[in-house]
Amino acid sequence: MQILGVDGPTHVGPFRTVGVLGQGGMGQVLLGVAPDGRLVAVKRVHADLAEDPGFRTRFRREVDASRRVSGAYTAPVVDAGPDAATPWLASLFLPGPSLSETLSTGGALPEDAVRLLAAGLAQALDDIHRAGLVHRDLKPSNVLLTEDGVRVVDFGIARATDHETKLTRTGALIGSPAYMSPEQVRGEQPGPASDVFSLGVTLVTAGTGRTPFAGDSPFALMHAVAHDLPDLDSVPPRLRRIVEPCLAKDPAARPSPRQLLALIGPLSPSARPWPDAVYGQIAERRETAARLVATAGSVPSPAAAPPSATGRIPRSTTAGSVPPPVVAAVGTGVPGVLGTGVPGAPAARRRPRWLTTAIVAGAVLATVAAAVLALGPADLYYQVFPEPVPTPGSVPLAQVRDKYTKTVPTCAQAGRGIKAPAGFGRPWGNSPGVFQYRDGEGHTHPQTGCVMTTRDGDQIDITWDLYSSRPGGPTGAEWAKKEYEGWYMRTSTPRDSGLGFVEEGMWLKSSRMDNNCVLYARDVNLTLVVAVKGVHYPKGACEDLTKDMARQSVAAVKSL
Repeated sequence: MQILGVDGPTHVGPFRTVGVLGQGGMGQVLLGVAPDGRLVAVKRVHADLAEDPGFRTRFRREVDASRRVSGAYTAPVVDAGPDAATPWLASLFLPGPSLSETLSTGGALPEDAVRLLAAGLAQALDDIHRAGLVHRDLKPSNVLLTEDGVRVVDFGIARATDHETKLTRTGALIGSPAYMSPEQVRGEQPGPASDVFSLGVTLVTAGTGRTPFAGDSPFALMHAVAHDLPDLDSVPPRLRRIVEPCLAKDPAARPSPRQLLALIGPLSPSARPWPDAVYGQIAERRETAARLVATAGSVPSPAAAPPSATGRIPRSTTAGSVPPPVVAAVGTGVPGVLGTGVPGAPAARRRPRWLTTAIVAGAVLATVAAAVLALGPADLYYQVFPEPVPTPGSVPLAQVRDKYTKTVPTCAQAGRGIKAPAGFGRPWGNSPGVFQYRDGEGHTHPQTGCVMTTRDGDQIDITWDLYSSRPGGPTGAEWAKKEYEGWYMRTSTPRDSGLGFVEEGMWLKSSRMDNNCVLYARDVNLTLVVAVKGVHYPKGACEDLTKDMARQSVAAVKSL
């Protein structure tokens, strides 16, 4: 989360707003002041989504889910307005860093801190499951470290265990790939045991700085999660006996949260269980919030400053710069795998901007498009940055027709048209044909993942995803753009608009891609990932080959 200290509506419900914590494809999260002086985080959805009756229903379920588990291990819900002109949900503001931020800035946690984390998360899951819910997206960026323990946040894609309706409008996969369970990867409905698997991955990441599953391509990571044994070699023995049963492939073989608490055993009480840096971050966030409140000064009362007739937040006509972010510990509520930015930033009022120390986490895990890319230690999946989203062309994506109307090539077809440098074998993949990937909303699209290797260990990975327009749903271009933006992280994924053979591209980076070139590209309703690595193709020497392979890969689709 980012405390930006910039503009937004002066009031949401009974709360006076003093700054923007973050914004994304679903809406804004604002820092607000309650009538009794408490600070709250107010999730306020975009007005265009508010006009969708289906979205309102899903948002009401999110409010209900948040209220059902509001307690010691979650961010308590203070108030909500699901039926307001622009729906909103207010929870207590928690000035603690997320686990992902802590890992990014300070590295892996000490063993005793990980055991405390395990106990807190197990208790949180027990509360969530007893409320009849499955979180479905437990990961380091949805875990907050507070002075008195841990909090699990973001119930935007939580699902009642007896209800099949998906609670998210955005995002293809329900969850974040490196932390998903095998059953989620297979597109099955996740149950409570799926959250336990995600907990196991989160604990390994917290204790070692690395996720237990790796893969050099989207296809490889999906396969690793579903079939490979986790890499637990660097996990201390006391932690290994806790996490290993959580990572069983069979959901029935995983412990329940209460059984997990028994495995963890009694813990020694500690007034300061986290590393000192965490308490420094907590103090910094408190000071930042206090400064925002003070900077806001006096504002008109809600009666004197009514919302616009449409309920829309005015947007600036130009893309202004934003100050370096200070990470604030509060769940965005931006559901699922995607957290795309919004064009422009709210401009209802202007206040002086102040700069603070930037804490931007590094490791990134790209997601969806039914594909997944393996990632690094402090996964900041889908962090939302308030930054304009460029869309090539002058025609709204909702009016763009599908450019690609057939399918994607099989690895055998790709081998007949794609020419790699000498020494590379023919493309191969575990699936002989095109894989019909099913997302979390039950929609399918064709996908192919192929690999080419040399005897020296050089490797080229190519993954195609084709999105077709759906009757009554998004156009293929909208769908592809949504998935494409889910991979974007400011400062970590530089955009490349000069490729020529596609509309747009970006270069993905993470700790596990230090020696790789990974290009993600979109051309109307087609997305493409090409990764190149090896002793003969280190970073700095693999970019040209990556672009050439991407160009040939697009041509392979056109030739079908």
